[in-house]
Amino acid sequence: MAAAASTSLGTSSPRTLEPSREPSTGFTAGARPVWRDPDGEEDVVDLDSPWAAVAEAESRLEEAASAAEARRRAEDEAGEDEIQDNLKRQEDELLALEAIYGDDLVEFQSKTGLRYFQIYIRYDLSDGAEVCAKFSSANGDGECPDDCAEQHEDKQDDFYSCNLEHLPPLILTCLLPQSYPSKDPPYFTVTAKWMDGPNVSKICEMLDTIWAELPGQEVVYQWVEWIRGSSLPHLGFDNKITLGPDISTHKGDKCAISRSLSLESVISAMLSYSSNKCYQRFLEDLHMCMICLNQSKGSNFIKLPCEHMFCFKCMETLCRMHVKEGTLFQLVCPDTKCSASIPPYLLKRLLGEEEFERWDKLTLEKALNSMSDVVHCPREAVSNSGREVPATSGIWQDGRKGDGGGNAELTNALQ
Repeated sequence: MAAAASTSLGTSSPRTLEPSREPSTGFTAGARPVWRDPDGEEDVVDLDSPWAAVAEAESRLEEAASAAEARRRAEDEAGEDEIQDNLKRQEDELLALEAIYGDDLVEFQSKTGLRYFQIYIRYDLSDGAEVCAKFSSANGDGECPDDCAEQHEDKQDDFYSCNLEHLPPLILTCLLPQSYPSKDPPYFTVTAKWMDGPNVSKICEMLDTIWAELPGQEVVYQWVEWIRGSSLPHLGFDNKITLGPDISTHKGDKCAISRSLSLESVISAMLSYSSNKCYQRFLEDLHMCMICLNQSKGSNFIKLPCEHMFCFKCMETLCRMHVKEGTLFQLVCPDTKCSASIPPYLLKRLLGEEEFERWDKLTLEKALNSMSDVVHCPREAVSNSGREVPATSGIWQDGRKGDGGGNAELTNALQ
């Protein structure tokens, strides 16, 4: 798994978020999807993996699974028909969840034979989310003030604010006892490794409340949809999401798996996650090229530093044409209202080796021609024609012709 990149926050130096490498202790996880970078050179591991805490959720649910196994033996004698009905309802519910959530649902196999799965829950944030991190307890109440932006200027080491288009996923892990749904709710954990512990506990408490209002009914779908649509307002995160300050690990709720690393490290990882998710979404979405007016995936586009983007084929054709014709001044963004130059690292991708060498040579000649105190050496021009050149020929510089002195020495050096 790739660690999230470090990002500078205020005056501090954040650490990178390293995914846990905890060994498996009873459950075998299914594989998460992998996507390929645009050049096809390497596989990029699923960005959600470091946030899942699979092993921690597993260890907490193993205890519940052991208790469920003992209870199952007693129930086998008391109500076999009821157990079979529960198992059928569980199977139907899981099929429905797979159809709804697709790859965001990951099934596991438990050593107890109970149904065990995780659902990755993503928040729909069309306008992004303002995240305010409180790195100290200067105010004592742990709340980010309304004039947060002003305080950032005065106390950069206390607060950090950023806007994220993607929040890391919240993961609901469920283990279904044979008494579910007729009598008991699922055993569950809620993993939000970027949230503070008390907030994750509030979500867990609400899931218990939803079950209490729907006894004897399948409840996982209601849980997921409540988390997706109502959990942030329930935590008071309507306008901005306030995290921190760092406190001791929240251990009171076995169902809640929350932030365990420093807030500084987590904010850095959240920034990296959001940036990578934006790029991944760009690669997968369809975009229209304003040159050929065709739609294609982002993996087939070139994005210029000016933020305008065009399909690779059109940009390749355009650049090769201008290099061939020597019109380097037209190697700029094709947008009619933009004149930003195409940087060399993109030209190297768009041009062949010989074409790039020609562009490099023409660029050098253009630079030399623009210098008022430098002109082409006559010796080179005559030598190229196959005729002999007098030894006194030199470089024209500052309006003076070489006379065999210093300029002649420079001419010989250049030869």
